[in-house]
Amino acid sequence: MIQSQTMLSNLLQIQNISFSYPGGKPVIHGVSFDIQKGKLVVIRGESGAGKSTFLKLFNRFNELEDGKILFHGRELGDYEIDEIRRSIIYLPQLPHVIEGTVKDNLSFPFLFKVHKNKTFDKHKAEEWLDYFQLRVSLSHGALKLSIGQRQRIALIRAILLEPEILLLDEPCASLDIENRRLIERKIESLLESAGITVLMATHSEVGFHESSCRFFRLANGELTEST
Repeated sequence: MIQSQTMLSNLLQIQNISFSYPGGKPVIHGVSFDIQKGKLVVIRGESGAGKSTFLKLFNRFNELEDGKILFHGRELGDYEIDEIRRSIIYLPQLPHVIEGTVKDNLSFPFLFKVHKNKTFDKHKAEEWLDYFQLRVSLSHGALKLSIGQRQRIALIRAILLEPEILLLDEPCASLDIENRRLIERKIESLLESAGITVLMATHSEVGFHESSCRFFRLANGELTEST
């Protein structure tokens, strides 16, 4: 995990950033704000507004066109990609599930070079399954899971990798209202229990407490803080 060389109050500093696809209008234009460690930032907006594109700037799946993102006071572009991907994990809306058991799906990222210094912990995995009220065992067939269950498995997989920042793209999109609220409560508690900073994109209304997060709306390339 990347360590800060100075005691900075802001984990991320976004400075006048812009991004557009070739030949298209700007998806993000002139956006600036700071994010403190252990905070929850919710990016709301209509489908197609560019929320996913925005999230992917933070782990360099997309590269900035202009401006800077500072992580621990250092530009993202100055880090090796592996350093970024270890510390900042993007979770897509459609969960990736491989053939095999729940354990196979939770443990396979630990085989990647980028996570070579991390070890899969079976007991922690079981604790997280219980925490998210999945009621399935590690030996359960992953392809038998519902979309909502797969989303929670993907979230647990990301948490087990112990990132500093989680980028969540519509993590509750396939859940009913009861399970959506459950996931929202669990995400809020992660801020305290695991010290993870969360950036979450959604087109739906959410039930987070205003005291625990900051809300932004993305529209026409502009990001505006809202309540």
